[in-house]
Amino acid sequence: MKTMQDKVTVVIPTRNRPDLVTRAVHSALAQTYRELEVIVVVDGPDPATVAVLGAISDPRLTVVALERNIGAANARNLGVQRAAGGWIAFLDDDDHWMDEKIAVQMAARPKDVRYPVMSCRCEVVTARGTFVWPRRLATPKDAIGDYLFIRKGLFKGETFAPTTTLLAPKELLQKHPIPVSLFDDWEWLIGCGRIKGCALVTVPEALAVHYTENNRITLSTCHNIEDALGWAQTMQPLLSPRAYASLLLQATGGEPAARTGAVRWKILGEAMRRGSPTPMALATFTMHSLFPVALRRRLRQALFSAQSAA
Repeated sequence: MKTMQDKVTVVIPTRNRPDLVTRAVHSALAQTYRELEVIVVVDGPDPATVAVLGAISDPRLTVVALERNIGAANARNLGVQRAAGGWIAFLDDDDHWMDEKIAVQMAARPKDVRYPVMSCRCEVVTARGTFVWPRRLATPKDAIGDYLFIRKGLFKGETFAPTTTLLAPKELLQKHPIPVSLFDDWEWLIGCGRIKGCALVTVPEALAVHYTENNRITLSTCHNIEDALGWAQTMQPLLSPRAYASLLLQATGGEPAARTGAVRWKILGEAMRRGSPTPMALATFTMHSLFPVALRRRLRQALFSAQSAA
């Protein structure tokens, strides 16, 4: 017999995207896992979205309409506060899930991990095509920061854990809420890595569809390199020296905004001074420095096409 600790609360923050959030809500309500509720926090004012969601007749759906905008991180934390379930699953309003997503993740929770943060592979839709990421799964043996940033290959997509894939205990989110940050998803996971008994676990199935071209501010789309570097420096005490250097060289160093010589010397100097770069991080940074973005994309496509053919 299932208890409230087995119930999952899906939290969806949204603002001014009624069509997209409707798709997200329907994918949450269609889950094969039945002990589930959906809380949509409309980060208002947004009467159009409230009206559209009001037309969905399902007692498991709760719409929290805010009179003022509080931001995505605070909206997620508010949803956690209102949650009746012992587990929280986050879904971005412009993404959606496969029907078995929650069921597979709940069944895969490791019994010997107090605070498992469950992720999954997902179909990542970009302007260049659709990819299945991550190529490498996170396990309880991986330090979270090391997993997120220390790549063993040259190209992104090897590791990946966007917010829309995450399922975590409510107790963990009460202990460690989503931070208000330019990169709140990364920062929350990095902080989880400092909590005893917490581990990131990726199930191998592709259970979500994640869209990258909807004006999200991420490390790869942030055009203000100083903002990205400033944030990375605040994360340095929370990361291993290798992870910190990899964050700078492989993630931040891959931004188009980081292509000027002065910025690249600044990134490299910080990584060498306060981090411990791996050979692969240095190789990736060199590739970013020497090869235009279009050429890197062609190289990546050729490499993975050859691997698929083999």
